[in-house]
Amino acid sequence: MTLNRTASGLLSKGLILAALCLVISCLTAFSQNPSGTYKVTVNLSGYGNGIVPGTRLYLKKANWDTPGGTVIDSASVNKKMKAVFAGLVFPSQISGKHSSLFTAGQYYITGEGKNLLCFLYSPMDGGDFKETFSYQQNAWKNNSSKKRGRENGIFLQADNQPAAYNGLLLQAQKQVPGSLVEIYLKFLCKPLSASDNSQLPDIADERLYYTDFGKKYIDVFLDKFKLSKESIRNMAIDYLMENRYLTDPEMRAATAMECFRRFSSSVVMGCEGSAVYAAEKYLLGDESLTASQKAEAAWYVTVNKGTLVGAKAPELRLKDTSGMERSISELMGDHSIIYFYSDDCNFCKEETPRLVTLLDSWQEFPINIAAVYTGTNKEGWEEYIRKHFSIDNPYITWIHMADLDRESSFPVDYGVVSTPKMFLLDESLRIAGRGILTPTLTSMLKEQAEEDNKAYNYLSQIFPAEELSPDSALDLEVRKNVVDKIYEGVKTSASFSRLMRQAFTYLFFSGYGPNTQTALYLGQEYVLDMPDKWEDTVFVSSVESILKAAKMNAPGSLAENITLYDIADNPSDLIPSDGKMKVLYFYRTGCEVCKETLPEIRNAWKKYGKKVSFTGIFAGDNVKEFRKFVSANNLEFRQLYAKDNLAELGDKYYIEAVPLILALDRDGTVVFKGTSTEKLNDILK
Repeated sequence: MTLNRTASGLLSKGLILAALCLVISCLTAFSQNPSGTYKVTVNLSGYGNGIVPGTRLYLKKANWDTPGGTVIDSASVNKKMKAVFAGLVFPSQISGKHSSLFTAGQYYITGEGKNLLCFLYSPMDGGDFKETFSYQQNAWKNNSSKKRGRENGIFLQADNQPAAYNGLLLQAQKQVPGSLVEIYLKFLCKPLSASDNSQLPDIADERLYYTDFGKKYIDVFLDKFKLSKESIRNMAIDYLMENRYLTDPEMRAATAMECFRRFSSSVVMGCEGSAVYAAEKYLLGDESLTASQKAEAAWYVTVNKGTLVGAKAPELRLKDTSGMERSISELMGDHSIIYFYSDDCNFCKEETPRLVTLLDSWQEFPINIAAVYTGTNKEGWEEYIRKHFSIDNPYITWIHMADLDRESSFPVDYGVVSTPKMFLLDESLRIAGRGILTPTLTSMLKEQAEEDNKAYNYLSQIFPAEELSPDSALDLEVRKNVVDKIYEGVKTSASFSRLMRQAFTYLFFSGYGPNTQTALYLGQEYVLDMPDKWEDTVFVSSVESILKAAKMNAPGSLAENITLYDIADNPSDLIPSDGKMKVLYFYRTGCEVCKETLPEIRNAWKKYGKKVSFTGIFAGDNVKEFRKFVSANNLEFRQLYAKDNLAELGDKYYIEAVPLILALDRDGTVVFKGTSTEKLNDILK
């Protein structure tokens, strides 16, 4: 093969760089003086399993950053089926992460893609090390000539006789106290406990960085807390890191890194918060970390901190298919989902149908969803919407959004490095679930529905929709006291807003007068008078409107007169001075409930129209629509509309929610206010 001049030059530069790397490696290796030599002889006579003369074996040193360990030496199996590893021993020093030097630590001898045996070397200050391992009768036998005790023999027995851990620990404590074997056996017999400080010095031992079980020591401890609350997990991290024996800067950094990686790689939702906690408190300001480790921790914090469970969802303001700017603040007030997807993502093509199937059949409570397209192809986006997001469920509200021109920072804000990615938000737009898929979403929604049902069942027992007997009726003051006690019980709960919202919703919509009055008290005292406790501005606004409507034209108040206009545009008083009882019916043409109650109003007019004055009031401003509606529905009793004074009508009569029925006595005093035509008929009788 002939190289051209450019390729030859590159090859020369490559050789020079390789030589420089070798020199640097040598300089690093000898930056500390050797303290002895090692010679490890492996006798493989009768071993088999693909090991033959000429097979290359490797001596690997374990360390937390390299799965499988780092190769520090190699040797070929000779004709006598022996392999000999020999080299220099150095004092233990984690500084600089000397994973390629023979120091105290855990070692593997591997060949043909499998680990043949494992041994430990313990002295911190180094020294001569000479071991012979023979394979006899399906087990490795240690023939030690080392003066420091039969440490490795104990270790091999521990590997082969797990039932004898406690006895071997006593043997190790007697023969080789303070050795890695003793620490290992102590770990097997008694894993680290949050209530036991006796093993914390072991965690601080620098030699553990060069062992696999040192990493497992921490992992087993942290695993106990992965399903705990974030505050408990963070306390577990502090328990390890605030260990007074953990003074070596590099070992502290390695331990903190392991805490960070354990939680950042966990599949348990919520552990991300503890990973961020470990990174910010113990890693990002630590000069002992390598540049790559700092970059790893910093990037994780950047793309995850803003979307941790319990955090307010970052603002997301993008354009819909028509180019109109939309915001996730529109989702506030009900459970919401943010679903990031792309039209060229194969995983999205599997996940989207599962999500749509769930939403199409969901009936428990309303769900808002912001479907965020992460690509830049508008035609592909619109086609994807038409093909995949077509459902007909009144419980579901969609917002389709995209950043086709790449003007926003949503990939960083939400950590969208791949799709699909989905978040579940509560009514205050706080993140309840992150990085979830449809099966998990289904479980979370069903769990919330069950909690809602339990809450409503509890409320229905305290405040039944109708009293079982006259003696069971609660007066308003007693009801207020019950609401006060409910507040005292939930005021410090993370679910405060949801629980109080459920109480208000149940009471107000139960259709029972005393419950409605109780809801108005709750809304004033614990919603409108406590604005700092409510992030759900949609709910607060709704309560404000409901209370305003309840106070306006309440029974017992005098209805205010106002000039309106009839179908021929003639001015007319809303309340005629005819000495009759009056019924005012407020409606809009597009109101479905109005269309249902209107026939009942017309029947009441036919029955009582001679003695009672009926007036229909159109609460809109489109006169053509008004006239068409009156004609189409044969509304023969008096019909009025606001014309140019709709604002005045809204100021004196709450017309945001229709239908609304008011019954006035002969003096114009309100005797009934509501939507029930049945109750209206009872009054008219």
